[in-house]
Amino acid sequence: MSESRGLCGCCAKFLISAAITALIIWISFRFTKPRYYLVAFSIPAPNSSAVTASFRLEIENRNRQVGIYHDDIALTLLAGPNLSSPVSHFIIPKFYQGHLKTAEKLGNFSAAKNLTGFAGDSVFRVSVESAYRFKVLGRKTSHHAVKASGTVEVDDGGEKTARKGIRLSSSGADVVRPLVTVVVLLYTLGLHI
Repeated sequence: MSESRGLCGCCAKFLISAAITALIIWISFRFTKPRYYLVAFSIPAPNSSAVTASFRLEIENRNRQVGIYHDDIALTLLAGPNLSSPVSHFIIPKFYQGHLKTAEKLGNFSAAKNLTGFAGDSVFRVSVESAYRFKVLGRKTSHHAVKASGTVEVDDGGEKTARKGIRLSSSGADVVRPLVTVVVLLYTLGLHI
């Protein structure tokens, strides 16, 4: 009878320690989507003949122990009555972003037509479309798609009117709970799949 109590005690201790380890791993490796901020945006002034709009995009990785591999990031500048007419496109090449890092990317939207017609209290929409993978314990997860956009108001001089960065947002949830969390948990517990 005492042997069964000892065996049950060992099993209970193992299950409690496994649960505590799983909780710690889950808290440590909760994945958060990257955040996109349009920090600077300007179009040419009305008296200029330039056909480019410049921008500065910041991408924030708030994950503590998880890096992010970004695929090519496609930015689109939209204007018009419903902010649905594409004016120009720009591609940011793929890159790796470390944990708790903010990447700053500069670029120019080159338009086929002169952008000065849009200057003067105009509203634009900048949209981002890409995919990314998380890097956890030296392994990459599957791709996660992102589509985000934000509205940018410009003044008479063609500068962004908002003082802070404009967060480009999507309608999706902010926390990603992929299958990889379970795989990492099982791997650390020694239960190889």
